[in-house]
Amino acid sequence: MTVNKNEIIFLIRAYNEAPRIAPVIESILNAWFSHILIVDDGSKDDTMEVLSRFPNLHTVHHPFNRGGGAALETGFEYIRRNGEEMGIKYVVTFDADGQHHVEDVPVFMEAFRKDSSLDLVLGSRFVVKTQTNVPFFRRLTLLGGQFFTLFISGIWLTDAHNGFRMLRLETVKKIHLTMDGMEYGSEFVDEIKRQKCHFIEVPVNVTYTDDTLAKGQHLGGIWRIVSKMIWKKYFN
Repeated sequence: MTVNKNEIIFLIRAYNEAPRIAPVIESILNAWFSHILIVDDGSKDDTMEVLSRFPNLHTVHHPFNRGGGAALETGFEYIRRNGEEMGIKYVVTFDADGQHHVEDVPVFMEAFRKDSSLDLVLGSRFVVKTQTNVPFFRRLTLLGGQFFTLFISGIWLTDAHNGFRMLRLETVKKIHLTMDGMEYGSEFVDEIKRQKCHFIEVPVNVTYTDDTLAKGQHLGGIWRIVSKMIWKKYFN
């Protein structure tokens, strides 16, 4: 089974990404992918102005910042409603800040080509050694995320909160996110388990810069994520 580039849409969440998002969009277009959906999550900078330079984008704008989970769910809902009409069969979730590399997408495509039973493919920085410059403290944080995901969902992933993924349209229709913030990463894995999705992990490269590290989760944010997910899972 072949995967056609015209059947893939890139779903990109953006919040105040004016200095970084244009090269990301250009890299996707230069790789001959034609469908890109940007969910602007209430940016206060010139993100929308930058997006206006690309006339063929699909864009959705939140009037205020709601968080990563809400932006992803908005994108999913847009694709649920319009994907079939657009000829979409696959969705790639991709970062707006240049951390992800479009050159890795063929690895996802090849996984679907080899196994037609897959519902989604998850990117991993650690399933094999990759060209990923993860700082030591960030690596410890991610390791904690692996054990927390195992505790919450019963799924062991080598890279539990990697936002680089590729899903079938049918899978997007099944997975629904209710948590607005970055705790959505754990909810997403919990949905994979609940929906009994068949998946594998494939190696991807992630490039960190000072900007992207500054945007990452810090200790207080991590504890908020953990507490919200435990509350939803066991008390809500």
